[in-house]
This record gives sequence, structure tokens and C-alpha cells, in this order.
Amino acid sequence: MKIIHISDTHLGYTAYNALDKDLGIKQREVDTHKAFEQAIDKIIEIDPDIVLHCGDLFDNVRPSNRTLTFALEQLLRLKSANIPVVIIAGNHSMPRTRDVGSIFRIFELFPNLYPIFKGKHETLAFKNPRSGQMDLMVHAIPHCLTKDDFEENLKKLKPDPEVKYNILMLHSAAKGIKEFSMGEFNEQVIETSYLKPEFNYIAMGHYHKYTQLSENTYYSGSTERFSFNDIGQEKGFLEIDLKTNDITFHPLKIREMIEIPSIDAFGKDAEFLMEKIEEAIGKNEIDEKIVRLTINGLSNSTYNTLNFKQIKKLTSPALHFDIKYIRDSEENSVQISTDSIGNLSAEFEKYLAKSVVEELDKKTILKMGKEYLQKAMSKNETN
Repeated sequence: MKIIHISDTHLGYTAYNALDKDLGIKQREVDTHKAFEQAIDKIIEIDPDIVLHCGDLFDNVRPSNRTLTFALEQLLRLKSANIPVVIIAGNHSMPRTRDVGSIFRIFELFPNLYPIFKGKHETLAFKNPRSGQMDLMVHAIPHCLTKDDFEENLKKLKPDPEVKYNILMLHSAAKGIKEFSMGEFNEQVIETSYLKPEFNYIAMGHYHKYTQLSENTYYSGSTERFSFNDIGQEKGFLEIDLKTNDITFHPLKIREMIEIPSIDAFGKDAEFLMEKIEEAIGKNEIDEKIVRLTINGLSNSTYNTLNFKQIKKLTSPALHFDIKYIRDSEENSVQISTDSIGNLSAEFEKYLAKSVVEELDKKTILKMGKEYLQKAMSKNETN
């Protein structure tokens, strides 16, 4: 049997202020959707027996109508190709209280779509289309409401000796291995002792880099780059042949994210530093890319006399350009983007979209929040 392991598609993700020229919506939302559509194209071409999506299909609990429609269109393409899909809820798409319904319920209405979102361990049996035998048992644990719930569900894991292949699906970090944590406050962590060799394959979600965790355990990684930690990483999904144990990583073509070599500003004046910034940017092709540049050892006096209008002009060809200024004699860095207030507003809007707000109008809260951010930024620039 051949399976596809995909995860962390984060449909509906929005960041930065850049808009798609044709659609008029956030470019990064479009990028994320294009990556998923590209993955679906490849999966249909591969024609696997089943697709396993290991969490964070959506970037938040309540995706927009546009994002939900897009996701359904793509998943129904797999249904039309007679490819069943199991989807577990990840921490980004799991409500934080029991009284908030899950968007995943809508998937229960469609044949060949199997959503696992109720915060408990579930199993699904599938036939081998060639032999007609019930050869595959999928054991799935979605993101749970509490860490205790997650631990109790893990204790229920037991491969079925009556079937040929037992597959486990999880969305979590790995305890004791800091690298595999995303550092999110609601992430859940699994003891590596639960990654049992009795399972033929363990499909993990949550960590965004394609990684082999143990002999039979893999993170497929995300399908897009969502932070500068992802620089240099290929993004895609995994194809697993359970008969031969062959594993193939299928990369996707996505927007480039680059880091320009840092600039040492220690003891330098603003004129010298502007020349270095222009020189550094000129050596790199930044058009339509996501770019970061770090400037080290920057004095307050030099920072306050930089030509920020010129810097904005130099960086404007990029889809997004972050300049990280690390002040001289300070341990903490100050990161300021060419469109800082836009970034803060976008982050606030994203946070608010994920939050459950009762008896208050989110649009009013968003408007007030953006006004406060604007005032704070204006005050900071005049000091």
C-alpha cells in the first residue's frame, strides 16, 4: 500500500501587507493556497491508497468562507480521484473550549473524508484496493483540549495484530528534543517512548521541517515557509510505500525566503551604514522574495539618524523585508520592519481571529487595537 503524509498547510495564513494584484487579498494567503493546490496536483498524479493530513489544515479555528471553500474544493478533488483522506485537528484549528464547535464537522458530510477532531483517540480501518483485504488500520490522536487528555489518549495506543499495516497519526512536539518544538503555548508534547516500533509508520505534524525522528517516525514538515526559521528548508510532503518501506520527499515550488549577510555597525555613523545597507541589498536579488537583514552593534545615535525613507525605497522590490537592528551594549534586539505598524496590525488581527470573544464585537476591538498601535508607533518615532 502507498500512503501520503502531509501536514501543517495552514490554509488562510496571512502575514505582511502585500496584496495579490489580481485577487486583492493578502499575498501570503494566496501563496499558502497555491502550495496546497500544487500538493493536491502531485498527490493525484501519484495516486496513493490514502492521504494522511497530520494537523493544522487551517491556520486558525475559524477560517474565512474563502479559505473553507478553497479547502473543500481541493479535498473533493481527492474524493473524485477515489483517494480517502484522514485529517486530524492540530493546535491551530482546535477550539480552546468545549463549547466552541469545530469547523471540521463539515467534512463529515462528504464520503472519503475522515476528520478526527473530537479530542480523543480514534481508529479507522481501510481495505487494500488490490487485495480487497482490510490491511490498514489508522490510529489517530488529534490535538486535545488539555495535556492530561492527550496523555490519556496516548495510553490507549495499541497496534492491531490482525491487520497488515498499523499507522499512527499525531500532531505534537517530541519531549526532550527542543528542536522539534514550535514554542507555541498550547502545543502538546509526546514522550518518545510512545513512538513504538510496532507501528509500521508514525506520521507526525506540528514541526515544520521535514525530519526523521526515529526509524519509523517522520515529520513531513509544512507546505510553506511561515517564519525565518524556515530559510533554506525545502517544503513538501512524503510518499510512503508500506510494502518496501521506501520514503520519498516531494518538494513544492514556493516563494523564496532569504537572509542577507549581516552588517557590523559597531562604531559606524549613519552615512557609512546607509552605504553598507545599499551595497548589501544590491548584491542580492530580492524581487518578490521574503528577506531579512540583521545589523549588529548599532548605537542609538546612528539609529536615530538613519534615512528610513531611503531604506524603504531600497527594500520595496521585496514582497516583505525585515531589518533586525541589534543595538550596541544591549542584550535584547529591536526588530523593525520596513512596514512595522502594518506587521503589528497584521499580527494583532491574526491573534484576534484565533481568539474566542464573547459579548464583544471583534470588528470594534480590531479597529481600536489598530488605532492604539498607530499611536504607540507614532509616539516611538518622535522620541
